[in-house]
Amino acid sequence: MSFLYVTIFFILSFFLPTLSHCEIVDRVIAIVNDDIITLKELEKHVHVEKQGRFVSVNEYFRNIQLREKIDTFIELLLIKQQAKKLKIEISDKEVENVIEGIKKQHLITEVELKEQLKKENIAYKDFYEGIRMNILRNKVLTRVISPEVLVTENNLKEYYSKHTEEYREEEYKLQQIFISNQRKDAQQKVQAAYKLLQEGKTFEAVAKDFSDDPSGSQGGDIGFVKKEELIPELRQGLNMIVPGMYTHVLMTPYGLHILKLIEIKKGGTITFETLKDKIHERIVQEESEKRYKEYIDKLRKSSYIEVKI
Repeated sequence: MSFLYVTIFFILSFFLPTLSHCEIVDRVIAIVNDDIITLKELEKHVHVEKQGRFVSVNEYFRNIQLREKIDTFIELLLIKQQAKKLKIEISDKEVENVIEGIKKQHLITEVELKEQLKKENIAYKDFYEGIRMNILRNKVLTRVISPEVLVTENNLKEYYSKHTEEYREEEYKLQQIFISNQRKDAQQKVQAAYKLLQEGKTFEAVAKDFSDDPSGSQGGDIGFVKKEELIPELRQGLNMIVPGMYTHVLMTPYGLHILKLIEIKKGGTITFETLKDKIHERIVQEESEKRYKEYIDKLRKSSYIEVKI
C-alpha cells in the first residue's frame, strides 16, 4: 500500500466507472431511472479496494456483501443524475487544480503521481474522472443541502458531557520507521521497508535496517507520545489502526513514516474550552451526514430502481 493509497481510494470511491480490468461475463445487474449498471461497471468500482487482496473478482464477491456495494454505486449514479438536472458541470480546470493540490500535499511531481497510479494498476484517466465526480458530488450537495448548521453553546456543552470518555487525554506507545525526504530514493526505500513488513519481517528488524531516525537502532522504539503532540498526518494514520498493527506509509513535511501502535494509555479529561472548536466541527459534520442521508433517501424514493441480483 502506497502513501497515495488513501487519497486514491477516496477519490475513486466517487468515480462512476465504465471499464473493467477483469475478464468476466457482463450483464445488467441494476436499473436506475434511465441508466443501467453492469457487472463490469461494479467490478471496476471496487477495483481499488480489492487491489492486492484478492486473486479474482469472483473471490472478491465471495468476501463482500455485493448488494451493499451496489447500493453505494446507485447512490453515486443518483447524484450524477441530479447534477444533470441542475445543469452542474465540472471544468477540466477545476479538476486540474485539485490534482495540483494533491501533488503539493504529497510533495510529488506529475511523473511521480502517474508512476504511483501505474503501480496501483489505476489508469490516470480513471483517477482524473474520479476527482471530477468527487467535485460534482460536493457541488450537488452544496446546492441542495443547506450548509448552515446552527450550533449553540448549550449544544456544545451537552455534547461534551455525553462524550466525556472520548475526550480523555491519550498517550501512544509507538515504534517508527522513518525515511528522510532528503533522500533521493526515499520512496523506493520506504516501499521496500513496507514490503518486508508485509512479508512478515519484524518491525524491529526493518527499523534497524531502514530507519533514518536515531530510534532505529533501538528497533524504532520511541516510547509514549501524547496524541495531541503528533502532527495531523500521523494522528490520522494512527486513528485507522489498533494496538499491535502498523500504519500504511504516512507522508509528512519531514519525510515518510510507518508507525506501529504498541499501546494506548488513557489520562485525564481534556477541558471543554480546549475542545470547544473540535466539538463544533464534529456536530456540524454529523448533522451534514444526517442531511445527506435524508437527501439520498428522498432521491431513492422518487426514482425507479430495480436490482437484478
